[in-house]
Amino acid sequence: MNLENINKTAELSKNNSMSLMTFKMTDEHNKDFDKHPFYALNIFKIKEVLNTSEYQMKMTAMDEDGFFMGVIAVRGDYISVYDTARWLGYKAPESDDRSVIIVCEVNNKVIGLHVAYIHGVFERDWKEITQSDSMANQSKVVSQTQIDDELCYILDIEEMISQITGTDLHKEAQVEKLEIVPEKIILFADDQASIRQYVKSVFDNLGVNYQIYEDGSGIINYLQNPDNQNKVGLVLTDLEMPNVSGHTVIKEVKENMGLSIPVVVHSSMTVGDSQRQAAELGADTFIGKIDTQEIVRVINHYFA
Repeated sequence: MNLENINKTAELSKNNSMSLMTFKMTDEHNKDFDKHPFYALNIFKIKEVLNTSEYQMKMTAMDEDGFFMGVIAVRGDYISVYDTARWLGYKAPESDDRSVIIVCEVNNKVIGLHVAYIHGVFERDWKEITQSDSMANQSKVVSQTQIDDELCYILDIEEMISQITGTDLHKEAQVEKLEIVPEKIILFADDQASIRQYVKSVFDNLGVNYQIYEDGSGIINYLQNPDNQNKVGLVLTDLEMPNVSGHTVIKEVKENMGLSIPVVVHSSMTVGDSQRQAAELGADTFIGKIDTQEIVRVINHYFA
């Protein structure tokens, strides 16, 4: 099943919604199927979906993460495949004719996620996405919604890739203080706690002034006060966030408020139309997550 046959372009810039591919950690023939929650990934992070039975899994000398399954060859490219169920703490399901490999691209890294059962693709308004209240796998789930009146957890695939690659966010945030510290502040929003802490460390090391929020509502609320507008020199925002998304931030700042403050998208979505849509809405530039040098470059560019 190739995702070209799915309407990936959910027209986020127009209706402030996202498309989710939903799945479960067991197949529909399992007696405990109804007891398992749904999980989901943003469609923009997915390149394609492959039938597991059509690909030969080959083991490599890679260090096993406990959920590394092996490598498959796809049109000349080699993709490492990981067991999503085991990563979440479930018993690894058997591969059968119904299991699939979801090929994802995040921060220009491509991995395959093995799942037992694909339920379908659903569109949800961002108002229907909330912060996760799950204590189990809290660091692996970024938000939640409802699918067919059942709970659906949206996975934090960035956390998985960070775990796979052994990325040390504290080390990544190390940077020298700016020679000339800008007087104006930076407004930053991201729903991932680990990313907020990473960016906070970058800002602290640079010595810049900032405000950090869990979603776009904090940015909008701050800028709705006319006295604050001249205090802000840069807005840095994720795109996909519950409650108020980055798309709404861009539209509100650029169109509704008519402000000339630079708005930079800070997103892991490197597949699909995210960059084009952000530009069409009026974003000034687009940078990937966990790229400290790009953050420094952007700050130097807009505060020079």
